[in-house]
Amino acid sequence: MPTPRRLGFWVFLAIGALASVVLVAAASRRSGAYWADFRDASGEWVNPNASGFLVVDVTGSLSSAKGARSGDQRFGIGPVPWAPSLEEEDLVIQEVPPHEGASAEPTPPPPVWTEITVQEGETLSNLAARCGVPAADIARANELKNPDALQEGQVLYLPKTSSDVLATLAHVRRLRHEEETARKTADPVSVTYYVVKEGDTLWSIANTFNLDVNSLFGANRFRNVNVLKPGSTLRVPNQDGVFVKPKDGESLASLANQYGVFAEAIRAANGLEAGESLKAGAELFIPGGKPLAFVEGKDGEGAVPRRVGSVRGLIWPVVGRINSPFGWRRDPFGGRRDFHTGLDIKAPTGRPVLAAAAGQVVYCGWMSGYGKTVVLEHRDGSASLYAHCSRLDVRVGERVRQGEAIARVGNTGRSTGSHLHFEIRIGGSPVNPLKLLR
Repeated sequence: MPTPRRLGFWVFLAIGALASVVLVAAASRRSGAYWADFRDASGEWVNPNASGFLVVDVTGSLSSAKGARSGDQRFGIGPVPWAPSLEEEDLVIQEVPPHEGASAEPTPPPPVWTEITVQEGETLSNLAARCGVPAADIARANELKNPDALQEGQVLYLPKTSSDVLATLAHVRRLRHEEETARKTADPVSVTYYVVKEGDTLWSIANTFNLDVNSLFGANRFRNVNVLKPGSTLRVPNQDGVFVKPKDGESLASLANQYGVFAEAIRAANGLEAGESLKAGAELFIPGGKPLAFVEGKDGEGAVPRRVGSVRGLIWPVVGRINSPFGWRRDPFGGRRDFHTGLDIKAPTGRPVLAAAAGQVVYCGWMSGYGKTVVLEHRDGSASLYAHCSRLDVRVGERVRQGEAIARVGNTGRSTGSHLHFEIRIGGSPVNPLKLLR
C-alpha cells in the first residue's frame, strides 16, 4: 500500500501532466491545428481549421475504467493506475457550429480610400479640399497622367490620409490589371440567324439580343438599313463586335490597334493559335469592335469622317456643353480606348430634346446601354439617335417636324450623368454630327 507521501507525489505529477495537456490544447486551438485527422461520430473527417469548438466524448473510456485493476496499464496514463487512456477507438469527436452571427471567414478591414465619380466642374484641388489630403497624393494614388484635366464621369479613389496613398495605389493597379485581363479574353464567337418579322428594326432587334446596334451593322450587309424586309435573315453574334476581312499585309497587332482591342481577345474569339498568321480575305471577328466609317489619323487618333451622304441643316437637339466628342476617347467606365459614335451634350434632367430634322420615329423605347432612346429616320435615308432620355414623348410610326420636342434629357442606361447622347448615321455608319449641325 503506497504511503501518503508517495501518493501525494503521484497526484502532483498527474495534475502537472493534465495541466500540460490543457495548455497544449489551448495553444493548438489558437493556431488552428486543433485535433487534426480525427473523424466525427458519422465517420466524416473533422476540419481542423473550422470555427467553433470540438467536443471530445470519453464516456466509453471512463465507463470501462470502473473496476479496472490497479496494475492494468491499459487504462493508465504513465504510472497513474486509475486514470483512463484516450485511445482512438474510445474518442468521439464532434464539431460544434459557431454561435449565430459568427463568421468562419475573417472580416476584411475597411478600405482606406473612398471611391468617387468626378462631377461637372470638379478639379483635383476641389477633391483634395474635400477629402483633406494633398492633390499630389490623389494624383499619385490614381497615377493621373494629366491631373489638371479630369473628365466628368471619371472614377477616382481618394486616400483617407497621406499614409494610405500606397495602399490606394495598389488597389487602383489591381483593378486595372483585372480589367486588362478581362479585356484580353473573349468567348468563342458564334452566330444566331434571326428571321425578320413585320415591324422589326435594327434597333429593336439589337435590344432583343442585348447588343450594341453597331454589332448588327458589323455583322450584316444592308442595301437600306432603315427598311428590313420581313422574312429576310440577319446574322446575330453572341457578343458585341464586328466581322472584318483582313487585307494583304495586315497583322493581328495592326487590327487590334485599329479597333482599340487586345490581340489576345481576337485570338480567343476566333480560336487562333499564338503566332498564327492571318489569311487575307478570311472573315475575322473583332470582339468589342465597332464599324469605322472614317479615315484614320495618326495612331488612330483624330478620326475624320468620310462623306457618305448629303444630309445637312440639322439643328442642335439640346443646348449644352459637349462633354465627350465624336471619335476616339477613354471610356469613363473603365478607361479603355473606345470609339465614341456620337456627341454627349451636357444638359439638366427634364430639358426638352428636339428633333434635329423632320422624320419618322422608327424606334422608341429602351435600348440596352443607350437607355430610353428615340431613333428618327429622315427623308434622305439618314437616321438620328437620341439616348439616355428620362422620358419619351413620341410613338413608333409618328412623324415629327424639325424642332419638335420628342423626349426629355435624362441619365438612363450606361450613363455617368444627365446628358443627351446624339448620333447621326448615314448608311448605318456613324458620322460626326458637328460636321452637319448648324
